[in-house]
Amino acid sequence: MRIISGQARGRKLVTLEGENTRPTLDRTREALFNILQGRVLEARVLDLFAGSGALALEALSRGALDAVLCDVSPEACAVIQKNIDAVRCGKRTRLLRCDALSALKQLRTEQFDLIFLDPPYKKGLIGPVLAGLVEGDLLARGALIVAETAQDEEFEIPCGLAQTDRRKYGKSCLHFIERA
Repeated sequence: MRIISGQARGRKLVTLEGENTRPTLDRTREALFNILQGRVLEARVLDLFAGSGALALEALSRGALDAVLCDVSPEACAVIQKNIDAVRCGKRTRLLRCDALSALKQLRTEQFDLIFLDPPYKKGLIGPVLAGLVEGDLLARGALIVAETAQDEEFEIPCGLAQTDRRKYGKSCLHFIERA
């Protein structure tokens, strides 16, 4: 896996061994960032369930202002830190080692423009996290949430949010969610 575009283009990223994480494939990430083109520059990014950190680091490479990355796994956090160092963006990142709902409580005084949710498939995590984002007032004006799920996975979108687009890539599906 590598950074696809921007100032860190071509830098290799470390991924976790085993089946506990499922990194977003390069071609899916490239398609995603083609869709996001104008929304990344100067964005404040939140990457929950960060895994390797590839989504937030790609955004930083493409001009995002800063990023908070969160993962509950100590192994994932070690990999994320290696990738932050490889991309040389330590001053623009913050790494939280906790579950997503705890992270939302810690971040209640902040707002984000671009939020990535890529939890383990079919664990029922997206609905509660979406609700937490709304309840915690963590969405900046015009914020976009991108949630990656299995194609057949469903989740509840809380009042105040609406799915504006949905794209299928292989076994995955990207959901684009904004304020209603």
